[in-house]
Amino acid sequence: MESTQTVQNLFGPGGRLSRILPAYEFRPEQCRMSEMVFSALTGKRHAFVEGGTGTGKTLAYLAPAILSGLKVVISTGTKALQEQLFYKDIPLIRKALSTRFQAAYMKGRSNYLCLNRFTQFQRAPLFERSGDGAFFKKIPSWVEQTKRGDVSELSGLDETSALWRQLNAGGETCLGGKCPDLNRCFITAMRREAARADLIIVNHHLFFADRSVKGKGYGEVIPDYDAVIFDEAHMIEDVATHHFGLQVSNYRFDELVRDTRHGLPKKSKAKKAAAVVKSCDRLEAASKGFFALFYSGPMLYRLEPKVVSGPMSSQGDALTTSLTELAERIREHGDGSDELASCGRRAGELARELHTILHGTDAGQVYWCEIRGKGVFLHASPIHVAEALETEVFSHVDSAILTSATLTVGGDFGFMKERLGLMEADELSLPSPFNLSDQVLLYLPEMSHEPNGAGFDEEAADEIEGILAKTRGRAFVLFTSNQRLNGVHALLKDRLDYPVLRQGEASREELLERFRNDTHSVLFATRSFWQGIDVAGEALSCVIIDKLPFASPGDPLVSARIETIRERGGNPFYEYQLPEAVIALKQGFGRLVRSRQDSGILSILDRRITSRSYGKFFIKSLSPCTTTRRLEDVEKFLSARR
Repeated sequence: MESTQTVQNLFGPGGRLSRILPAYEFRPEQCRMSEMVFSALTGKRHAFVEGGTGTGKTLAYLAPAILSGLKVVISTGTKALQEQLFYKDIPLIRKALSTRFQAAYMKGRSNYLCLNRFTQFQRAPLFERSGDGAFFKKIPSWVEQTKRGDVSELSGLDETSALWRQLNAGGETCLGGKCPDLNRCFITAMRREAARADLIIVNHHLFFADRSVKGKGYGEVIPDYDAVIFDEAHMIEDVATHHFGLQVSNYRFDELVRDTRHGLPKKSKAKKAAAVVKSCDRLEAASKGFFALFYSGPMLYRLEPKVVSGPMSSQGDALTTSLTELAERIREHGDGSDELASCGRRAGELARELHTILHGTDAGQVYWCEIRGKGVFLHASPIHVAEALETEVFSHVDSAILTSATLTVGGDFGFMKERLGLMEADELSLPSPFNLSDQVLLYLPEMSHEPNGAGFDEEAADEIEGILAKTRGRAFVLFTSNQRLNGVHALLKDRLDYPVLRQGEASREELLERFRNDTHSVLFATRSFWQGIDVAGEALSCVIIDKLPFASPGDPLVSARIETIRERGGNPFYEYQLPEAVIALKQGFGRLVRSRQDSGILSILDRRITSRSYGKFFIKSLSPCTTTRRLEDVEKFLSARR
């Protein structure tokens, strides 16, 4: 078979990779995965491939993607993994293969500078935060030098900052073919590069933003392709749910008002300009009053009819009217300003989306509110995305490869297949090539309290302190909620003899860098550190998990999914909540061992893993590591490896 010969020449003992990588290790699992991916791509089939930690999944799918001769999109879970692929893995595979190919790297629009917005901002800068003015002085010289316009090139600034929001190439502000800077546009250059490429490296958010745009008939973000490979495919459902739904926030209103005022031409007729300004003033006041209604509630809740009725409904309707009025005043202004016309279109779209969220009756959608800092985000989200994924993604490509270290529950792909709407697909589940029974000790302490019981935080703090004394720090302590993280951290911060890092006190990248550099530090974090984190070596010798990671039934999406399963006579716990929690736990476990030389302790403080019948599903899902209930065994295990 041609694929077998090619794979052996590349990955096998004495193959090309072994000749260019001094520390190369032959992994039979990597060969099997590469053969499977090549077969599915060239045979125009879909496939699920689960590869345990250490399989070498990235190279195992990159090589067949190139050798297939197809135009392939590779979609990753994070931008960090995108960068690893483009700047590390692709140069390596290019060196190993004799096949010539082109690769392109695409991020979402908000990562790139809009030259037209930059020019407009320079003329009348408006800084929302102290320090932005000083930072902005660095940007003009960068604009003259940059070839990509990517915000990641600007140290100290990211795509979520207030300053960058006024400069980026976000879709709502784009003038398209009417832009005066079209020929120099970084988005246009990125798309041209992608159109010529054999491999296009994107992330899940960009991929589904593209599918959403195409589904609405608004054009495209990613050029046409033959096949797609999803890395970290367990994240697809959450990302697709976001992009196949609607989201309205107070930030969108603030930006619309600001852009409309800036977009008024200097030579506008006074009366018509005044009418637009008055509409902006009314919209701004209506927006502030409306969104203020949400701050007094919980951080996350469903927008059910009884919640929306009353002031929320009436002020929401008034806000919709203000948006319609602004769109009309802009239309009447009619001076041909592209910036202003774009604002009018945005006002109309916001009005339609806000009305849908507040008054929607689609039983397939859940309407909900989320508070993040000063941001109020109103959503309409599909309860299930399986049908949308089938019609909008899988039916549009010859082959889709879904890979991750966590796609099965109890060795079965059924849960993930059903959630993603891809029932007809090849399957391959590969164990980790590491000897995890020797490299990992699973410590399940005898806990007196369940996680939701009084006294758990104090007992958990005592247990964590005892474990860290044995491991000499070098640990992730992962929590399922910020509330518990804060409570346990407060109990322990002055009792530990090791540097204590806490999620939120610095950026994720900075915390990881500090953790890697101080090999006895301890990082307290929540679920954003459960996946996509790679810390090899002695810096991470222990992962402590406070609670089995069941999603909160108070989450609007989770509660809606539970209801729909129950309504059709199903068992939401065993059909949805338990399998999802098992996959999440496998992700947390995957942080611990990243090479054959790594070893460590995984400790789960939730007594339900041994006291409840469903606990066996969690234990079975973890690779066959040695299990103990005794803390002294932790010390023996570590002493044998020092």
